[in-house]
Amino acid sequence: MKIYHFRPKKEKKGLLYQVFFAVAAVMTVLLISFGSYVVTQSIINIDSSMEAPPTKEKVKPAERQRKVDLERQNRKSQKFVKRITMSNTNTQNVPDINISLPAGIGGGVAIATVSPIDIKSDFKITPSNVGLFGNEAKSEKVMICLDTGDYLMTDEKGGLDTYKVIKSEISKLINSLKPTTLFNLMAFENMIGTSMNMFQQGLTPANSFAKRMAIDWLAPFNVDYKSIGSRGNNYKLKYDFLPQPPRSMNYNPKVSDIYRIYQAAMEQGADTVYILATDWPDPEKVKLPWTDAETERYRRMMENYEKKKEALYRRAGWSEEKQQEYEAKVQKARAEGIAKARKWIKEENAKRKAKGKSLYVGTPYDCMREQKFYVPPQPAPPPIKLEKPEVVFKSYGKSGIINYYSKLFRDLYLDKKMKIPTLHIIIFRGKNDTWPAAQARAVRSFASAHNSGRVRILRGLEPVKD
Repeated sequence: MKIYHFRPKKEKKGLLYQVFFAVAAVMTVLLISFGSYVVTQSIINIDSSMEAPPTKEKVKPAERQRKVDLERQNRKSQKFVKRITMSNTNTQNVPDINISLPAGIGGGVAIATVSPIDIKSDFKITPSNVGLFGNEAKSEKVMICLDTGDYLMTDEKGGLDTYKVIKSEISKLINSLKPTTLFNLMAFENMIGTSMNMFQQGLTPANSFAKRMAIDWLAPFNVDYKSIGSRGNNYKLKYDFLPQPPRSMNYNPKVSDIYRIYQAAMEQGADTVYILATDWPDPEKVKLPWTDAETERYRRMMENYEKKKEALYRRAGWSEEKQQEYEAKVQKARAEGIAKARKWIKEENAKRKAKGKSLYVGTPYDCMREQKFYVPPQPAPPPIKLEKPEVVFKSYGKSGIINYYSKLFRDLYLDKKMKIPTLHIIIFRGKNDTWPAAQARAVRSFASAHNSGRVRILRGLEPVKD
């Protein structure tokens, strides 16, 4: 028997080998195809859901229990614990915060004013038909200024009863204003200096709250002899006042005090202004100050005058020492006269008050002159024939005063395309008080220059009531 040895290198590829190769090829194709299908399905599933797999719940491990030495821990904590303290807020310096509320909001007395910016941006102003003692107008912004000085307290002007009528008329005007009309009030007096007490620092919408507060604010003025006056001064002029000569024997700037009231009213920016006063001086009486050249000229004239006067006194036997002694006696006599006048006024007003009569309203200087409390000292200087240089000041006049306030008018009116306000002046006079025709013409001309304003003169209580 012959043994047959299998040698692969020499043998031809048999059927088993071919079957093995075919099966391997088929398995490779199936494996590749199935793998592509699985990968495609995975991508489709991820794109369609895009959801993260649910998170596993974390289980907090149980805390280990330890023994704590409290005494030791307390001792340790006492070393490092810092105590926190809170200071009292009442003793701290904190910045002031001012909040302006719209008019009518809040329970306080003050009313929030409306600035020109607020008025332009979100406040529509509407006119109201207003009238006061026959002076009627159609106005969007009304300003009323009332003289609360002693001069209206005389019997000839009606005394306290006159104020009842005046305040009643003003209250009617206030109640007639539409809620979107602006207004303000001022109480003033010019007895000693000028005092201006404003209801509000600026024009205020005439809503029901503001009207009620304005009437309540007005009511206490001059209800009796203890409440005479403006009750304070809360307004300072925003523009420079009229320059004038200094106070001297030749000029008293007090004559211009009513024009401080006029300026304050103009500064409010109203289109209708009512000023109720006991007097209004002729604008010609308000004087301009000297220029430097005029001052130097007068100084030289007075120096020459004093030299001539001294020479004449020497000829008459009146020395400079005697003149100095005389001037000292004059000052002492005037001081004594003023003291007597003040005492007389105090006692006289106490008597009049007890009898229900009007008070004496003159100044101590007026009283000293009327009651002759000043006694000129003797011996007096001898008379000499020498004319003293006359002190002459130029007048402002109507045009001068209005021209001086051209900047105020330009800033508050003309630049805003507004006319200067209509000025109505109401003068209260006693039954027998004189009112010179020239003064009446000058005041009417001044009021008329302000958008055809008018002047009305009321005498005594009865004409006011009528």
